[in-house]
Amino acid sequence: MPPLTLEPIIVEPQDLTARVSDPERERFILYDTDFPVETDPKYAVAPGFRPLAVPHFGVGEVACFVFAGQLDWLKRQLKGKPYKLTTGETKTWPLLLNDQVLTFRSVARGGATAPKRYTLPDIERLACALYERGDIDGHELQRVCQILLAVARQYWARTKKRED
Repeated sequence: MPPLTLEPIIVEPQDLTARVSDPERERFILYDTDFPVETDPKYAVAPGFRPLAVPHFGVGEVACFVFAGQLDWLKRQLKGKPYKLTTGETKTWPLLLNDQVLTFRSVARGGATAPKRYTLPDIERLACALYERGDIDGHELQRVCQILLAVARQYWARTKKRED
């Protein structure tokens, strides 16, 4: 059997070199404006919220491809960290980024139990908030940003290829 020949791996140049994630200054690598708006009515968001950008993902997908399949862990983080008051009552810390509560968009169908959808920029901010709260370390934050950037590049490449 002849040896298997593979095409060389092409590494694209860094196309977002001017962007650096700096959450304290409200600067991030990815923004919803980098992506087209979702037009499928199935993913229409609740009134008063910005429309979703494409691509977007459910919590299970985010847990699987960004946080290595830790769905229960991610759901607990999104609900907020529990803490006990001096009276013995338990409250939760919401997920904060720069002392601002992070909110994510839900699709309009489903009422109060409507599923949340996370764009790549949403996931970047989620990871920054988890880092700020001490739930992930700097290395994991860096890996998450690399994953998100790789997905964004792949999406842009596939979209451009379809347009050509």
